[in-house]
Amino acid sequence: MTGNYLTREYREKLYDDLHVRLRDTVILMCAIFIASIGLNMNSTAVIIGAMLISPLMTPIVGLGFGLAIFDTRLIKQSLEVLFIQVLVSLLVSTLYFWISPLSYASNELIARTSPTIWDVVIAIAGGIAGVIGSRKKEANNIVPGVAIATALMPPICTAGYGLANGNVRYLFGALYLFLINCVFIMLTNIVGTRILMRKSPLSSFKELNIKMRIGLISLIVLLVLPASYSAVTLTMDQARKEGIKQFVGEEFANHTVINQVYKSRNNELVLTVVGDPISEEELETLHQKQASYGIQSVQLKVNQVHNSTKLDSETTKEFYENIDKYIDQKLSEKDSQNDLVKENEADKE
Repeated sequence: MTGNYLTREYREKLYDDLHVRLRDTVILMCAIFIASIGLNMNSTAVIIGAMLISPLMTPIVGLGFGLAIFDTRLIKQSLEVLFIQVLVSLLVSTLYFWISPLSYASNELIARTSPTIWDVVIAIAGGIAGVIGSRKKEANNIVPGVAIATALMPPICTAGYGLANGNVRYLFGALYLFLINCVFIMLTNIVGTRILMRKSPLSSFKELNIKMRIGLISLIVLLVLPASYSAVTLTMDQARKEGIKQFVGEEFANHTVINQVYKSRNNELVLTVVGDPISEEELETLHQKQASYGIQSVQLKVNQVHNSTKLDSETTKEFYENIDKYIDQKLSEKDSQNDLVKENEADKE
């Protein structure tokens, strides 16, 4: 019989699914191993395949559902399974990257170290789809699709890469992305479940004792406050990045920007440019134009070639290193173009 699970039926299903079983652990280990290879080899298709067989979504959905119906047994089971799965995932991915001969960070790995507001939006949209899809009795591709879209596994594997290589930035950046995905999927499940069962609630908050009420409220607050702060912070970061990108692209279109660094600690944008000299009046105009790009609070510092003698020794060294890199890049591009021309000429002959 097709249709949707009733709230009680769905709870019993989660009770049955949320156990640490050997077969599920082996499947998880295989999925992590496959995903790690995909990240290491920069293969998106392999990563997607690993996410399709990953069981990581179940405890996250279970935790959100448990919080929505005030079921402490389900909450404890979900937390236990999630903790063990994350621990196993970290161990397997760390072991893989420790023995892997390829130690460089691929683009797929780098992409999982810097969360953006779009990760939050995807997690929320995925959570909504997950609430609907997980309630269906018949087989469907919604939950696997959510697992792929929210990308729970790659951040865990990237954290393992950070552990194996002693890279703290990769470790905490990837764990932060994983936490964002988990929390927003969870919160969406809480809201979605309460909406779906509004006419026939399984349990009432008033039925709980004082200790249980305080515990549940504290847990939800611990989820909501950091998640809200992260969402606001990521939105501001994304807006600043886009503003800086447009500002540099449009206002320095007649110059060659050979180095661009944003120092978050000082909220400072440092540009190293080659081209016509920029006067003090032009610099002041650039400062005034920052407001139209939404980056008026960012401190702008422009290092010019003709001013390089005024730079401190460290900045001067970095400046000439950037020039060397820029020249090497352009020579490499020219060589590639020449090779392509030679190949085309050979084909014509």
